[in-house]
Amino acid sequence: MKEGPREKPLGLDMPFDEAFARFLGTDPKEVSENIERGKQKRGPPKQPPPVDDESPD
Repeated sequence: MKEGPREKPLGLDMPFDEAFARFLGTDPKEVSENIERGKQKRGPPKQPPPVDDESPD
């Protein structure tokens, strides 16, 4: 399980069925374009810290 602080839940100001219908109607090409645009603004993603392979005794 993931450790650390939990993310705040996504708050939507609409009913679930409307949000789900909008999600299903999203064009995958549009989503990938927005992801690429976001990467250009923020730069490369942060790398996670290295993990020690040694287990505690």
